[in-house]
Amino acid sequence: MNRHRKSPQHRLHNPAYRQAFERLDEALEENTPFDNTEKIRLMRAAYFADVDALEKSGRIILPK
Repeated sequence: MNRHRKSPQHRLHNPAYRQAFERLDEALEENTPFDNTEKIRLMRAAYFADVDALEKSGRIILPK
């Protein structure tokens, strides 16, 4: 083993990279559909259909 380890070289980061990545993040945020409300609504309807039926029948009352 070598007792004298070389220190890692520091890389100089060009500030233009940060600006480019910020613009890329903004473009992705604007153009990527992350709205999962319809999926969540459909999943809730599928998973809790029996609970909804019980609530409509009046046999149980769920707190809001």
